[in-house]
Amino acid sequence: MEEVLSIQDERFIRVKDRKVFTGERSLQTLFKVFLKISFQILLFLLFSFLCHELYIQVLEDPYFSIKEIEVKGCKRLQPDTIISLAKIEGIPNIFSFKLHNVAERIALNPWIENLEIRKIFPDKIFIQIEEKKPIAIIHLEKFYYIDSKGIIFAPVTEGDRYNYPILTGIPSERTEDGRLLAEDLVIKGIEFLRIVEQNKLPPVEEISEIYIDKDFGIHLVSMNDGVEVRIGWDHFEEKLKRLSIIWIDLKKRGYLPLFIDCSDLKRMVVKKVNHR
Repeated sequence: MEEVLSIQDERFIRVKDRKVFTGERSLQTLFKVFLKISFQILLFLLFSFLCHELYIQVLEDPYFSIKEIEVKGCKRLQPDTIISLAKIEGIPNIFSFKLHNVAERIALNPWIENLEIRKIFPDKIFIQIEEKKPIAIIHLEKFYYIDSKGIIFAPVTEGDRYNYPILTGIPSERTEDGRLLAEDLVIKGIEFLRIVEQNKLPPVEEISEIYIDKDFGIHLVSMNDGVEVRIGWDHFEEKLKRLSIIWIDLKKRGYLPLFIDCSDLKRMVVKKVNHR
């Protein structure tokens, strides 16, 4: 018998050469990493230095000094008053100018409702204000302006025109935190004024005085004809509509009422009627 040996698909496997790191090569690698990092740090420091120098140059450049302040939205207040409140001293650089500091100073004026201030490069500051809108003057220990939110915000000063309805009859006593003890009376008066503003019905489209009585409610005097009207505490809009119908009818007939009692919605009483 013959012994036969057959080898098919002979494969040879080579073991890959292993890399051997010597101490010298490790130091070289570390040194290259160190040089790379050092170079990056150097570039960063150089860039920071150049930026700083550029910033200094910009701050000292008169081209960026504030030369103009524009104020918009003034009605009662004057632009010079706003600029004075801003206290922009000297000729500051627009880059170093602190907007929030100026806004805080201007907002201290009680007539300021909203305020916007911004930089317009290269040398201008723009200030847009919105003033509070009084709805009436309230008489406490002295006269104050009051807005449609019921906020008493500024005293009436000498020379002011009393061209707003005057709320009277409200006690001036206050709580420890400054709130009126009779705050509910003020709220009712403002509620009534808002309805008058919305409807503009005769004879109360223009009101001279609103007296608020804690027992009988709102009592008012019309500016045009001096008509006294007792309104009461509620149903303001419906009462004003009915009052307007009565008033127009009386004028057609040639009568001028001196007093109208509308405190009862179901029964309105006209008193002291004089023929024109």
